[in-house]
Amino acid sequence: MNVNFLIHSPTQPAESQDELEPKAEETAEPNQFRLSEKDMSKLSGEEVREKQEEAALPPHIQKMVEKLEELREKIKEEQKLLEELKINDAYSDEMKAELVTQKLEFILRMQSQVIELTKNIQEALKEAGITDPGVLLKALA
Repeated sequence: MNVNFLIHSPTQPAESQDELEPKAEETAEPNQFRLSEKDMSKLSGEEVREKQEEAALPPHIQKMVEKLEELREKIKEEQKLLEELKINDAYSDEMKAELVTQKLEFILRMQSQVIELTKNIQEALKEAGITDPGVLLKALA
């Protein structure tokens, strides 16, 4: 004879007041739920629209946008290295000044590349006939 003791086990009372209070996501009616922002964006189709906007860009423009992002990241890295160089006392003042100047010139060249690439992306978008402001901002952001 098999007896399931779990069925007959006594229930334990709530140990804290927090367990007795309803949770923020629970509502007065038992069948209502609150969706997270992520779920709301899925239901509203926002994610699909974002993917379509990305897919709407021709491959050569997507590559340009990726290169633009890479350049911006590289600039951030170089700026961090520049700050570290400025506080580094391992070099003489003359050597440090020369290294800082070289690093600044390198960063400025990369920033001019970002500007030029941004202009090229704008022109490529115009040539492709893409005039949607949302796509333009997303590509250049």
